Amino acid sequence: MKKLFLYLFAIALFGGCEYHKEELAKNAKEKDSLMAIVSSKDAVINDFLSTMNEIENNLMAVTQKQNMVTSDAAAAGGAEMKKPTKERINQQINDINALMDQNKKKLAALQAKLKASGGKVAELEKMIATLQDQMAQKNKELEGLNQQIASLNTKVEKLNTDVSDLTAQNTTKQKTIDDQTAAMHTAYYTIGTSKELQTNKVINKEGGFLGLGKHPILRSDFNADAFKTIDITQTTTIAINKKDAKMITTHPADSYKMDKDAKGQVTNIVITNPDKFWKASKYLVVQTN
Repeated sequence: MKKLFLYLFAIALFGGCEYHKEELAKNAKEKDSLMAIVSSKDAVINDFLSTMNEIENNLMAVTQKQNMVTSDAAAAGGAEMKKPTKERINQQINDINALMDQNKKKLAALQAKLKASGGKVAELEKMIATLQDQMAQKNKELEGLNQQIASLNTKVEKLNTDVSDLTAQNTTKQKTIDDQTAAMHTAYYTIGTSKELQTNKVINKEGGFLGLGKHPILRSDFNADAFKTIDITQTTTIAINKKDAKMITTHPADSYKMDKDAKGQVTNIVITNPDKFWKASKYLVVQTN
């Protein structure tokens, strides 16, 4: 009887141990499952937080670039925009658009992940709503910035047009001045014997009595092609190299001299006072023998 009791006790004890082991295994399995769920939710939350940080960093970068664009635009507002400044502003605007596009995609991905998680995390939803508000505000600021840049471009285009018109006017005026200056500094001369000058329709012989005592004068309808052109500010010596020479046109005697060689031949007419010499006439006719 005693042996039977011990046997039954042993069976009961063994059975109790087996039951306890099963409970422990079940509890461990449930614990692992719970840890996996917690770990999964932690990963989701960490992913959410990481993406939100990226969006906020992008918004900070957008703000910095906004300030740079505003600064460059203000600096160029009163003058012609130089090419490096314009290129820098365009690059900054492109960077801003790229960052805002990234934020838009990241925010959409966050909303999709939150919906797919099947959970309602009030704090995460609140953070997403805050980011949406920040994005909306930033878009509003960028619209204002784009209007400012558009206005600046209009001003720059008008300024460029005004500068082009002014440059064209100045070019025309300068050409007129140059032409007038060139005309003021231009004179004409011709050299030849009496016969050559008459043949070339430069002079006529007038005056005298019965064909005697006539003197040569410059024709009113002289042939301009018979004259050479000179710049009176550059040319003060005219080569003659003839036995004799005399002026047909009128020029003050004290405004020039005739150089002669040892044989008395006239070598050059040297103009000693150009303003006085050319004042009476811009045409010089020299008759040689």
